[in-house]
Amino acid sequence: MKTTAHERFTAPWRACAALTLALAAAGCAPDAMNNMQATGFNAYLNTLATQCNPLVIGNNNVGQWLKEPSNASPNYTYFLDMTSRLYYGKISAGAYREGITAFLGPGSSNALSFD
Repeated sequence: MKTTAHERFTAPWRACAALTLALAAAGCAPDAMNNMQATGFNAYLNTLATQCNPLVIGNNNVGQWLKEPSNASPNYTYFLDMTSRLYYGKISAGAYREGITAFLGPGSSNALSFD
């Protein structure tokens, strides 16, 4: 079967786009949402909830989210995702602080919560 120049040019781009889409979709399932077996991460979250109280970032009482996840803000998902990335070494502490502050907002207690 004879292929046209257009088909030869677009086929690699389609494959690249499909791969990019697959990787992006995999990235949308954060470790925090699939952590049933992540006993170390769960223990880390429990430690944050008990030893870092009050844990307030921006205007958000993250410590309360950790104690009562069913009543947590929609921002809790982002917090869990970023915290799991930090815990598993996928981002640096600086990138974590910057991302969380940008999303949850600045506040007078942020430095204490991060340190």
